[in-house]
Amino acid sequence: MPRRTAAVGLPGWKRRINSHETFTHDSIDSLGYDWSRVADPSVRPKIPFKVYLPRTTDDIVRAVKETKALGERLAIRSKGHSSNDLVLTDGGSLLLTEKLNRVVEVDEEAMTATVQSGAVSAEVDELLAVSGLGLPIIGDHNHITVGGFASVGGISPASHRFGLFVDTVQSLEYVDWDGDLISCSRTEHPERFHQVLAGLGRHGVIATLTVRVIRVDKYRTVLKNSQRHYLNAGKFVAGSARAIRNPGEALMERGVWVDFGRFTVGQFSAYHSTGRSAWARLRDRIAYTALHGLGAVAGRLPRGLDRVMKYVGMSGVLVSPRYATIKNVEFFTDKILDSTVGDPTRMFIVLAPLGRYEELFRESSGLMREFREKHGCFTFISVYVKSIKSPYLAQGRPDDQFCELMFFCGMSRKGMSPEVLEELATRLDDICIAHQGFRYMHTRTSRDPAREAKVDPNRYYGDIHVT
Repeated sequence: MPRRTAAVGLPGWKRRINSHETFTHDSIDSLGYDWSRVADPSVRPKIPFKVYLPRTTDDIVRAVKETKALGERLAIRSKGHSSNDLVLTDGGSLLLTEKLNRVVEVDEEAMTATVQSGAVSAEVDELLAVSGLGLPIIGDHNHITVGGFASVGGISPASHRFGLFVDTVQSLEYVDWDGDLISCSRTEHPERFHQVLAGLGRHGVIATLTVRVIRVDKYRTVLKNSQRHYLNAGKFVAGSARAIRNPGEALMERGVWVDFGRFTVGQFSAYHSTGRSAWARLRDRIAYTALHGLGAVAGRLPRGLDRVMKYVGMSGVLVSPRYATIKNVEFFTDKILDSTVGDPTRMFIVLAPLGRYEELFRESSGLMREFREKHGCFTFISVYVKSIKSPYLAQGRPDDQFCELMFFCGMSRKGMSPEVLEELATRLDDICIAHQGFRYMHTRTSRDPAREAKVDPNRYYGDIHVT
């Protein structure tokens, strides 16, 4: 029999990461909101009438069967990071995965970990670190659960090596909407397995997942950052395209282009292995202590100073430290920038074949600039770029190389009306469709069902009918 280590619970994480100091997830009020409140703090909450708090798979079965018998729709929610109306129910029934938070088993011989769907990926990684293990792909701050990540895809700076989070899932158990427990994997009922992954909860409630783990010391392995800076958009696109197409020995990578209107700047960071010299570790500690200090004071200063600190933090992202531990790269922006401080912000994420990167960047960035000029809806436009090696996105095709463009934009409350937002999302979807790409479905997409189906990466696996 393989040697197995039973994990009985999750430790408190001393290195807390929180990208939003102005509200807490651990509140009854938070159940009425999703991540859209970061873009529109005045948005009306959608408060559920009834909340289920399952702790076991049997509890999930009970909740599903009860709501079915009552003729109710059951919404599923972990921490509410979707901004696409996926986890809200106004006056309805909600299943909250908060207490489905155990690491069930770590199998060091098989190099897998089995976890309940409500376990926070950062806390799972912390437990694995005790054994010199870690998750290949992890959420970028400490409120992203493994079930939520698996339901949308999951991207990190290591995705050019390991793919999406769903590419690391080996098997899962879920409760379908009839209340039946289904076990599936890459070899057992693979059609059900792929339907549930990135399936947005359409097919039922994920109970447990078994994910691949790797041997790594994320807290002490120091990487060297080879970065390039750009003041011209064309040169940034050309330089970042070369980097993401030919990552070489880079263990992690990410680029960012920021457009303030009159001032534009970009950089691309490729992180390579280096010796664990005391000098490299010291430089990492000094640099990130200073940068994380910016994030620590965010939300605690007068509004004007908070806004200034946010821009200082953005400059820290653009001039990244020379050395960084793997953990500091994974959580880089979210420990420096508070999404709820300064201008309201919203994300729009596009995924597309890597060969379409340059055209996709120019067209989607041009769309954002057009809307800023026409409607005054953005205070700044930034776009983070990565490459992704993903069999899931390839959907059986041999070319599994994709790119991510994550637009992180400051929002003008006067310029961004619901009508403008819908028009923007619709046109971004159309650009995505034209380039045979996808949208990351937890960010805002068009409300048109036909368009939404075409940009959903789950469309070839699920029961979505594309016209």
